[in-house]
Amino acid sequence: MAATMPKGQTSLLDESLARLDAVLGSPGSGVMKTPRTARKATFAAKFHGREPEISSIMEGPGNGTSLALSPALPHTPHIGLSMVDSPSMLMMEDAEVTAPAHPMLMRDMTMETTSAALLADDDPGVRATQVLFSEFINIMVAHPSEAQVWEELEQYEQVCSQQVQALDKLIRKAPRHHANFTNTQKVYQQLLSERNVWRLVGSLFSERLSEEGKESPMAVEGDSEPTTDLGVVARLYDTNPTVREAQIVIDWLERNAADNINSKLYDPVEYFGDAHIAWENTLKILKHESSGMVQPLKGTRPLVMSLDPDSVLREGRSLHDLDQEDELRLLRRIFIHVRSGQVDEAQELCVKAGHHWRAATLEGWKLHHDPNPSDPSQRQPIAGNSYRDVWKAVAWRIASDERVSVYERALYGALCGHLPAVLGACQEWQDTLWAYTRVMVDQWVEEQLRTTNTHLRPLHHLPKDFPEEKLSITKVFEAAERRPELQRQQQGRNPYYLIQKYLILDDTEALLREAHVWLGDGCIAPHLLRCLTHLVLFLRRIGRISQQLEPLCTDILEACVKESIERGDVEQVAWYTSVLPPWLQVEWYARFLHNITDDHHRRHALQLAAHVGLDTHAITSAVVTNIRLSSSGRDPEGEVVSETTAEDRVKISAMDWLLYDPLQRVEALRQANALMRTFLISRKIGATRVLFNKIPSDSVNIIMNEHKAEIGSSDLPPRAENVVREYFCIRTFLDAQDSFTDWFDHFHQKRPSAPKKPAPGSGFAHQVAYEQAEQQYKGELERWNQALKLITKTACDHLYNVLLFPEGGWLVDSALDDQDQDMPGAEESGELRPDSPEPNRAHHLSVLRSIYIPQVTSLLQNILHCTENYKESLQLADLIASEQHQLYKAFGRAELERFLMKLQDTSRELLDNNCDALGYPLQ
Repeated sequence: MAATMPKGQTSLLDESLARLDAVLGSPGSGVMKTPRTARKATFAAKFHGREPEISSIMEGPGNGTSLALSPALPHTPHIGLSMVDSPSMLMMEDAEVTAPAHPMLMRDMTMETTSAALLADDDPGVRATQVLFSEFINIMVAHPSEAQVWEELEQYEQVCSQQVQALDKLIRKAPRHHANFTNTQKVYQQLLSERNVWRLVGSLFSERLSEEGKESPMAVEGDSEPTTDLGVVARLYDTNPTVREAQIVIDWLERNAADNINSKLYDPVEYFGDAHIAWENTLKILKHESSGMVQPLKGTRPLVMSLDPDSVLREGRSLHDLDQEDELRLLRRIFIHVRSGQVDEAQELCVKAGHHWRAATLEGWKLHHDPNPSDPSQRQPIAGNSYRDVWKAVAWRIASDERVSVYERALYGALCGHLPAVLGACQEWQDTLWAYTRVMVDQWVEEQLRTTNTHLRPLHHLPKDFPEEKLSITKVFEAAERRPELQRQQQGRNPYYLIQKYLILDDTEALLREAHVWLGDGCIAPHLLRCLTHLVLFLRRIGRISQQLEPLCTDILEACVKESIERGDVEQVAWYTSVLPPWLQVEWYARFLHNITDDHHRRHALQLAAHVGLDTHAITSAVVTNIRLSSSGRDPEGEVVSETTAEDRVKISAMDWLLYDPLQRVEALRQANALMRTFLISRKIGATRVLFNKIPSDSVNIIMNEHKAEIGSSDLPPRAENVVREYFCIRTFLDAQDSFTDWFDHFHQKRPSAPKKPAPGSGFAHQVAYEQAEQQYKGELERWNQALKLITKTACDHLYNVLLFPEGGWLVDSALDDQDQDMPGAEESGELRPDSPEPNRAHHLSVLRSIYIPQVTSLLQNILHCTENYKESLQLADLIASEQHQLYKAFGRAELERFLMKLQDTSRELLDNNCDALGYPLQ
């Protein structure tokens, strides 16, 4: 508004303003405008006076963006607080805050539907987001080919967005500062940041991979030089990948801000004004002063004398207090729109607030483009500002003027590339990154425009303080991380920010090494670990992981598998294990199966393992090996405990893993033999018998048939033959033990007792009863003797089977296998692989022969001695001393002494029976 306007025009303007004031409902009689609190109360009364329209509430102020925004609600400001006192409106999605604000108006409606059980739950949001782990697995499985990676990334972003929206609604339903929602709010921030990570990955790497697939640009004959600013910059973007990637980062940051613009603003401008006139309170006072009206509430500060945009700076005076507050609030909202990439919405807001001139100033930064050819008959609209250089100089002056508010300086600074001005309004990490990156692109664009001759006039000189050295993306992060505001809040160490940083820098190695540090600290969040895992899998699929970085990737994948095992989700464990190197797949999945005891769950886990391509044979063998070698630290050779312990029963139950598939019957026998050796060394005959009975009786036939079907011959390889032979050795020993037990029980427990003779002088009846009992006793004794002969023969035969086991002896391998050599310490370390030789097996076999060959010999001596078969008992000496069987090697000094003492007792019995010491009759 010009101060020297003619009188006639002034009166017409006053009349028009008066009519406009009456239409818009401005205060007519009072000097001052309706106070802020009263206007807020009026708005609330209007809102509650009619039935609320949910759609309008959810949409909030129109922003015109095409992005898929989550539902946002208008937020009422804090009653009685000025713009300066209210919380910051410039709040990014990754700020360390307590999630979205809780609108007072929506709380009244939503709290009625809040479930008491939901609020009573401990961090319900944490539990609700557990579905993300399964959803990510499903997405990964549904997109197996490399051509589907972009759709996969899009769905990652989509499911994160859905969870963010769900948490947003959940937090809105809870009372403010609800104690159970602490972790829920943290998870909300994590998922919000992760959503942004997937957005960035999709945008950056689609550009990088498409650039790698292109041939180097070559000049084509006939191509004309661009003649407009827009053409120059378009060619810069086409030929400079650095600028393109920087612009991708800017677009990504602006999209993130736009998604949260409505849910993060506390003071929407629309709540504080009901007229489309700028500075209406100042205008009201100036009008009253010109008409001579008394101004009782004018105040002591001098107000501006005119209302043109430069009046405040030119006159050194101020606007009305309420107008100043409206001005600051408007400028903040405009800057947020620009920060969100919504310049058109910012201009619309200026127009609604009566700042048409400010809306026009936001057009000056646009690049000029005249598409009209030389033929004047073909006219097309001209876009942009042909005097952009002049506008830039003026905007630079505004951004440099400290008398201007922070947000107005930041607004024009963002459009003209004035970095200090923009940083004044940026306190968060992503705001700072946006400021530096936008200025970087502006510097590249400005240099290109001034080195290309597309103007018919000389350009206005750049400001003196315009930086001479252009920023690079590396310098952008270095400068951003040096900001004291970010250093104090440790925002630069946020894991998600670091992931975004290294993705933008295309430094995969630094990203993986940083992630490795997080793993070493042991405090990585589950959702962060999931994000890292799928990010690593994506980078591996597109060929961004070198061979040198594979160990770092493997550590991340292993940590994810470990986390999945702790959650107990079988499908997640199976799929994440399938992306590990083969030698780790067996180890980790076997570790997972270790504690599964239910038969149905075991079968399900094996089916999933087979479905994802894991080696189930190696895994089940490793499971049994791990359980078999797990112990309480006691030495089986030094422990003699015959009772079967709970630990023994767990080891026996583990053998079921190898019995599901008949093709693993050789491995089942091998593992069972190894465990039975351990039991026998500890004298646990009962546990050995239980384990032996668990092995199906047709196992040897299955092994023979399978080998014959595969090879065409029934001759087993040496190692399998030794396994089968050892199985028969143990069966022979157990049969001998059972037979001796039967003999011992029959000989000592079931021998009939002779009837007692009646006392002298007893009656005839007692004598007859005794004779009948004696006859019955003789019959029972005869039957007992007959049974004893059979049981004795069976027991002796079974015991002799142990001593005279064919082809080398009991527990002696007949087929030599070079692999079965002792490797001390390997088995104790638990690193035995399914196809590896069995360390210490030969030692165990030797120990078992030294224990049970003397024992079986002693049992046989007892039977022969007790059954008065003394001559055969003496013949055991020839058997033990025989070089053919070499049983004497299994005897120690003490065992030989006991054996000879029993022979001495047998010889005495022979001498008493008129035979010599060797059992031959004396003449």
